[in-house]
Amino acid sequence: MNRRHFITQSTLLSGLMMTNVTHALSTKSELLSVPNLLCIWDFAGKQPLLSKGKFQYVLQEPTGPIPVVKEGVLSANSLAIKEHEYLTIPRADCPGLNIRGKNAQVTVLAWVKRQVKSRDNSECEAIAGMWNETQKKRQYCLFLNIRLRDSKSQVCGHISGVGGPTPGEKWCVDVSIGQTPVRYDEWTFVAMTYDGHQIKSYRNGLFDARADRNPYPYEEGIFDGGDDGADFTVGAVHRLGNIGNDFVGQLGGLAVFDRALSDSEIAQIHAQYPLPNSSSIATLTTGLSFPEGPAFAADGSLWAVELKGESLVQVKNGKLKRFPVGGGPNGIAIDKQGKIWFCDSGQRSIRRFDPATEKTETILDKIDGESLNKPNDLAFDSSGNLLFTCPGESRQEPTGYAVIRMRDGTVKKFTTGKYFPNGLAFSADGKTLVLAETYKHRLWKGNWNPETGEWTDATVWAAVEGPNGPGGPDGMAFGDDGNLYVAVYGTGYIHVVSPDGKVIQKINVTGQNPTNCAFDPSGKLGLVVTEAEKGQLIIYKTPLKGILKIQ
Repeated sequence: MNRRHFITQSTLLSGLMMTNVTHALSTKSELLSVPNLLCIWDFAGKQPLLSKGKFQYVLQEPTGPIPVVKEGVLSANSLAIKEHEYLTIPRADCPGLNIRGKNAQVTVLAWVKRQVKSRDNSECEAIAGMWNETQKKRQYCLFLNIRLRDSKSQVCGHISGVGGPTPGEKWCVDVSIGQTPVRYDEWTFVAMTYDGHQIKSYRNGLFDARADRNPYPYEEGIFDGGDDGADFTVGAVHRLGNIGNDFVGQLGGLAVFDRALSDSEIAQIHAQYPLPNSSSIATLTTGLSFPEGPAFAADGSLWAVELKGESLVQVKNGKLKRFPVGGGPNGIAIDKQGKIWFCDSGQRSIRRFDPATEKTETILDKIDGESLNKPNDLAFDSSGNLLFTCPGESRQEPTGYAVIRMRDGTVKKFTTGKYFPNGLAFSADGKTLVLAETYKHRLWKGNWNPETGEWTDATVWAAVEGPNGPGGPDGMAFGDDGNLYVAVYGTGYIHVVSPDGKVIQKINVTGQNPTNCAFDPSGKLGLVVTEAEKGQLIIYKTPLKGILKIQ
């Protein structure tokens, strides 16, 4: 059946328990036939910015042409909106969208594929509505990422009955906030409704309940901005004297109704328009007990560890093999002889495994007469010196440090006073070292001298957004595009950091706890990610090959 027709009502009744539906949808009707539709933009045809529905309004492009790209939801197309770009319809040109009054109702639906912007996750993201904060002419607007009440990245429905800030507040805080984050680089159906009594937020066809915030009781109606009220804007709103609160990403459809659609109607619309599977993520293997590592050997085999499984893991020719080593194996580095060096946080040591003999030996377990402070990750520099981090229990106090073991066996600390130092990564020329400080959610970068084992001019280079709870930047790897790919534990993302220290992309992995990553130098597997929540090795399909360093 054509995806633009609704699936059979009997299936919906059994799957969605559709009772007490205010306006039942015809089994063969299109979205255009849903009662009280004002405008819908599907970005198809020769006039992609012209709406269909009761009113035919053209979205204007005040910041210049916005590309129509070949990937969408309501049609084969979507708009690719970059930072500082938006669309608008002057208020006088869209009277049908001027929803207002004490008894007014509204629904805004949008299909989005969110991307990272330069201010990362610290700023609200406006999808569409009539909302002008500068002139205190707020009416209604669908947002993401309002960031009230410890929320971030959720679907938010803003309604104002007064135009200005909520009485007694600096801003308007009359907003429904969903529970589930809208992830980056993933198509999501987002929606808000207001029925004159409460505001509700929806994600992927479901009412996304959140205690005290979704639904949000509100009896004030929608503000009447008069002749000089807010314009209709898409991708930004007017605030603080300028256009801002940008949405960055693809917009695959937009619809506005002057009625609050029911939960069942929104669920049915979601069923009618399935989201494209745009994921570049695949699972290589599962069933691992807290995987970490990973690293590629010269023969093309992939190695990782099972921290809680007390084993090394090899994936070669599509087959997985475990090598029990005991302790708490963590990061991996491979030398020129093909031996596997690994940190052992359980035995507080650096150990080495020989695949030829399947024997393990302890290389180092003390520094300055004391036991190593739970070694975590390690890497070889361009001269074959071994570097490793020792975070110990430095989550609350800066007692973590990092160590170099020179090729002649000399051992010394090269940095101290860190909050959970973790991953290490060298630039392609080996002259720059990046270190992750997990519990400060930041990356340090400095000049590396392999002859002296000194890290100079080290400063905080980049910040990444970590979780509210335990976690932050963990293992990482440079791509041959010059960007650094950072596994951010607790977030479900690989953050891509540009050479100037900006997060330019977030790669959504299928699990909340990515621990580390490595590029396949052959290019076959792309970026391999170890993920601990679900115990899996994940591959991110990319032509990048990374940098193979075997010392």
